[in-house]
Order: sequence, then structure tokens, then C-alpha cells
Amino acid sequence: MPKPDDQTEWVELYNLSSETIDLSGWKIKDGNSSITDDLNLSGQITPGGFIAFDHNKGWLNDSGGETVSLLNGDTLIDNYQYSTASQGKSFARMPNGEDWISGASPTKGASNGSPSPTPTIITSTPTPSQTPTPTSSTQPSSAFTISNVPSEINSDQSFNVSVNLTLPNNRNTDYYLSGAFKKADGTRYFGLTKINSNWVKYESSNYLNQYKITTNEGGTWIGVLEIKPDTSDSDYKGTGDYIFKVSRYTANGSQTWSNESTIKIISLGNNDQDSTPTNSPSFTTNPSTTLPSVKIKPTTSSQTKSYDRLVYHSASVAGAKASASASASSSPTVELKDQKRINPFLWVGLIFILIGVGSIGYIYLKKNGKLPI
Repeated sequence: MPKPDDQTEWVELYNLSSETIDLSGWKIKDGNSSITDDLNLSGQITPGGFIAFDHNKGWLNDSGGETVSLLNGDTLIDNYQYSTASQGKSFARMPNGEDWISGASPTKGASNGSPSPTPTIITSTPTPSQTPTPTSSTQPSSAFTISNVPSEINSDQSFNVSVNLTLPNNRNTDYYLSGAFKKADGTRYFGLTKINSNWVKYESSNYLNQYKITTNEGGTWIGVLEIKPDTSDSDYKGTGDYIFKVSRYTANGSQTWSNESTIKIISLGNNDQDSTPTNSPSFTTNPSTTLPSVKIKPTTSSQTKSYDRLVYHSASVAGAKASASASASSSPTVELKDQKRINPFLWVGLIFILIGVGSIGYIYLKKNGKLPI
């Protein structure tokens, strides 16, 4: 009740479980309040019971949007977001613990009951009704619905979705829940669900790793899942509209989907999947490696230029070899070893030196009688 006729706003809780719940350590928080404005709770709620908590007027916004959250310590139990409040009207689950409605007549401290039936207009004289056949007591119908789904989020943004699971014939039964997105023309679902402090991918083959819940004695579970898109998944296609659902698996792998909503995801490029293929080759340069000294030898001597380093355009160079066809081309050839030529005059001088030394030795030996005459 955010806009009461008097000066007291209030939030009322209803216990769907079969156990008495101690509210010590629980709190109610409005979306725009600081921690000092949290409403700390106390007391107990018996199974099927109600309890309302009052607060001075001005705590809950009348317009501009507000989110009211119920927390057990730091664990979110339930929440509801509204935009504009009407004077003297409340927001309520109708009937108790079911779907949210706005503009309800407040029933503080009492059951919300059921929606008012649509009146039937009789245009002719009614025929007498037959005595109805006795029937067994009506059992609540099965339901698996989600609510409070935003219409638009950023690709790196998470949100809380309320889940209502009612299975009267499946009491105290384990189920596994997971949020999932899909393009309208997509072939598979994807998404991330927060379990404890970890984000777990939606994968139909690993359903036992998803969010585990257990229905109560009445076959009911009502709670909140925190969901966000999995932008690393190949079926995430960037900015656009996506179908959103919550998946429910049984312990033996049977799957059921909730009702669906449409969410527009706004892509934030730096948070989305990296477009660089993971198998792209990577080349690094070691600054301590000295590349070999080479010369590029053009076809004319006037174009000779010396380079200290050769920049490689492939992963490695094993060597270079001149081919016969290279001499007919004007393209320069690469030499890995500098070729040096010996001056021919040096050879001639060396020959004369050897002849002179030999002549001196011959004369010496002949003079000393070492050689025959």
C-alpha cells in the first residue's frame, strides 16, 4: 500500500508454506532507500497466515517507479516493481500468493480472496436449473509462470525474475530451474543463471547443475532467479529482441517451459563476445634476437645498397638460392654471404717471391758443393 488514505504505508506478507516462519533477520527494502531506511522485521507467520508491517507515509514512492524487495539477510526472497500508485488502492497477489494485480481494494490482515467473477447478462427468461451433482473439493490448478520481466536490458546487465510454481500433485518434489534467451528465428536457447555466487550456463544436457528448488507440502514454490544474457554464446546475435523463458526440469530430465516474454538486449560491444577467432596465429618479436646481416644485390652496381637487417614477411626463412632464371630478371637477388675476390696482381707478386727464394737457395747449395756440377 504505497498511497494510503491515511498516513500509514504498509507491506503485507503471506506464508504459503506448511511451516511457521521466523522473520528475525528479515527485512523489507524499497528500491530508492538507503540501508538506514530498510524495514527490519520480527515475529512469526504461521502456515497460511498474514502479517503486515507499517511505515510512515513517504517511504514508498507514489510515482516514478519503485521496487519493493523482501530479503532474508542478504538473500532475495521476493520483489515487485510498480510505476504509479493509485490513491487508496494496493498492489496484491490475487488470490493469495498468485499473480500480481494493480488497483486492488486493500485487505490488510485478511485473505486477498479470488478475482471478482464476470457478471452474466441474461437476455431471456432463464430455465430452472437442475440440482448440481456433488463434486469433490476443488484442487488448485497447476501453474508455472514468470513475472517482473524487464522489457529492455544491457548485454552485461542481470535482472531478477519472479517464478511461481504450483503443482498440487507434486509435493516435496525437486526441480531444476534456468533462465534462457532465444532469437525468434534461433535454433537453441542460451543464458546464465546465478547459483550461489556462480553464473551457470543454460545447457539441456547438464540440467542437474541448474538452480535446484523443492516444492512445499502444497506443491508450491515461489521465488526469484537472477538471470543475465550469455554474450559468449554463438546464438547471441547482439542488439535485438529475444524470447525469454524459464526452463523447469524434473530429476529424470523431463522439461517444461514457463510462459514467455520478449526482452530487448542492447549490445555493449566491449562486453560482448570477442570477434577475434581463438585460432588466429600470433606472432611475437624477440627484441634480443639479432637478425643476420645481408646484402640486396641489384642488377647494376650503381644501385648497390647495404642493409643491416632483413624484415621477414613469413614465419621463417631457411635460406636463399640464386636460380638460373634470376639472371634474366631485373629483380634483385639476396645473398646471405658476402663474396670477396682476390686481386690477380697479388698472385703474380707471390709467384715472383717464390721464384726468388728458390734461386737463392739453389746458388747457396751449389757454392757449398751440396749439388752436383
